[in-house]
Amino acid sequence: MSNARTAGALQRSSLPQNMLAMYALQIANYLIPLLTLPYLLRVLGAAPYGRIAMAYAVVYFMVLFVDAGFNALATGRLAKPRIARQRISDIFVATQLIKLAQCLLMFLLLVGLVLSVPGLGADRTIFFATFPIVIGSLLFPTWLFQGLEIMHFTLFSVGGRLLATIGIFVLVKQPGDVVIAALLQASATAMSGLLALPFILKRLRLKLTIPRRRLFTELRRTLADARAFAPAEYLTDVIANSGVFILGLFAGDVTVGVYAAIEKVARAGASLFQPLTKALFPALAGRWMRSVGEAEIYCRAWSTRIVSLALLASAGLAVVAPLGLELLFGGGWAQHAPLLRGLAVWLGANVTATVVGQFWLLARSAGNTYARCLVTTGTLQLFASVTGAAWLGVTGLVFAIAASELLRVAMLFSAARSHGRGVIACAS
Repeated sequence: MSNARTAGALQRSSLPQNMLAMYALQIANYLIPLLTLPYLLRVLGAAPYGRIAMAYAVVYFMVLFVDAGFNALATGRLAKPRIARQRISDIFVATQLIKLAQCLLMFLLLVGLVLSVPGLGADRTIFFATFPIVIGSLLFPTWLFQGLEIMHFTLFSVGGRLLATIGIFVLVKQPGDVVIAALLQASATAMSGLLALPFILKRLRLKLTIPRRRLFTELRRTLADARAFAPAEYLTDVIANSGVFILGLFAGDVTVGVYAAIEKVARAGASLFQPLTKALFPALAGRWMRSVGEAEIYCRAWSTRIVSLALLASAGLAVVAPLGLELLFGGGWAQHAPLLRGLAVWLGANVTATVVGQFWLLARSAGNTYARCLVTTGTLQLFASVTGAAWLGVTGLVFAIAASELLRVAMLFSAARSHGRGVIACAS
């Protein structure tokens, strides 16, 4: 794929530029909020923070529902060589309309949940305060930037995150500010989208009005294509992000708050690899379309590099776990180092599963195989997580999450081998 592939007058950024922009996005999404985590734990306390984490876990399931299938589908469509501007507009409008309808549906669902479930109704203001993260999924179309390889637009995310971070330090001063803290944390992506929207419309010259017949055709095509993949992706993402929710069914707010804080550290580590995988995905999809031999060489080289770095990061996090927790959250947190070490295993396995599944299956149009692996391992992880949390509490949950991720790696690796001559550091 050339560095300056065009779609009309649209010039795509180079791979290094896209990676740099994706790292800026990850810093905004994970590392900047991580700066506020020790502050919130000290000001609010572990129990109030656990209430925010529980509400965030429930509402984040709604974010995953809005995103499932459609983000990956739209990214793959936009990655096609020499795509016309009108086609970009069609994909953008159809995808956003579907996601808007899903946002409205999720809001109605949230209203129904907080009104009918006693355990949720007590914190209804916190749940409503976290709903802007769903709106942010609609307003900030990362899939558009990724598919068109113009990831520098994601830098607007830094602005939204910084505004939210400043607001937390200025406005959150006592445990009673728990709703304000939840609202500011949840509004960052939506603010980023509002900052970016005028520039998106001007730079891409998107046409938001489409003839009705063509729009309906595009909507039907998008829904039909997403139908096979979206449920599997949603199930897997929900289960992968359900640790806080599952633990909340069997443990108190303090335990949930401790686990949520440690999980954020592990996820921040895993997020460092997402810029690489997301920036490479459209380039790899294009290579698989043009030449299988070229794609295999390119995939194998990048897979080996990323997985090797992930395993090093996993080992490093396990070694520094006690000291790192003490530095981040203060005295007494070193006792929770075994939890972070267990999630360090998850980190290495999660990055490996992402590389194998997306580079060697999804990018080469083996989405059905990818989906089957996700559904199988996701179902097993759900059973293991509930069982582990019920019997052994937070320790059992962490063990179940790490073991399930290792199983996902094995299944995806086996499936990828069956579709090609080798995956990571294997001879052709």
